[in-house]
Amino acid sequence: MKTARFIGNILFAFLCVDCHVLGQDVVKVGNDAASNTSRQAYFSAVDAGIINPDKYSFESFLRDEQNVFRDSYREYVSMNETEPINYEEWLVMNNFGILPDTQESLFARKITKRSTADNKRRFVNTVRKGDILITGRGIGGLVGHAAIMTTNDWVLEMPGGAGWRNGLRNNNRQVRKDQWFDIHASDWTTVYRCPNRGAANGAAVWADHTYYNPTGGAKKLKHITYMITTNLRSTNPSYCSKLVVQAYHYGTGKRAIKNLSGVGVIVPSTIPNFFNNGYKLINKGRY
Repeated sequence: MKTARFIGNILFAFLCVDCHVLGQDVVKVGNDAASNTSRQAYFSAVDAGIINPDKYSFESFLRDEQNVFRDSYREYVSMNETEPINYEEWLVMNNFGILPDTQESLFARKITKRSTADNKRRFVNTVRKGDILITGRGIGGLVGHAAIMTTNDWVLEMPGGAGWRNGLRNNNRQVRKDQWFDIHASDWTTVYRCPNRGAANGAAVWADHTYYNPTGGAKKLKHITYMITTNLRSTNPSYCSKLVVQAYHYGTGKRAIKNLSGVGVIVPSTIPNFFNNGYKLINKGRY
């Protein structure tokens, strides 16, 4: 698979710059080993074309390491002890928290000339049925969070929460789009749209019927457990980005999404990479 070759290439880049495998001593931010590893990781990603240094500086990467990456990596390792992964591999898996189309970080500081009220108004007027929402807040050792618009007004998501390691029952929910914005007002939400309206509608309906109400009604009849697993066929348990990719996979008769064979965990920031030609997502802006 192209994904496997890509990961192999960037990991080779890490080795070429003499990057040492991280141990428990290395993940302590502030010591020389961590500083060297951070620098090597960052500039290897620059060389691989993942990071555009004009959009995501080394200083910003260091800030995100301290605030997000290191703790998220430890969290991921704690739940995947039987399938160990080193820090470099984890960064690649999460695409360094970078959206692949814009090369913008999910954790970029939210600085905008628009007021919060104006930004909210623009978001509410932009999103529509089938749109995919990706924001910076993540859980389970994954970077980011994803959801799908099941109508022009409602967002379907699995937010996770405390105690997720043991599974969170009845975690699926729908919230109004204005409520979604309020919940994530401190973070950027990037809106993606499938150009094929039939596919977008099919994905939205499938998600709504499979993860909320089989008849499309307003009452919640589906109760899904939040748990991160590598089983991409099951719908219960599930998690945020798996729900979204499944919707466009099964809701379009398996036309929109690339072959999922060999794919383990779906990271929110990498969702755009899963779409086939003719269905490739269009970035409608971040709010």
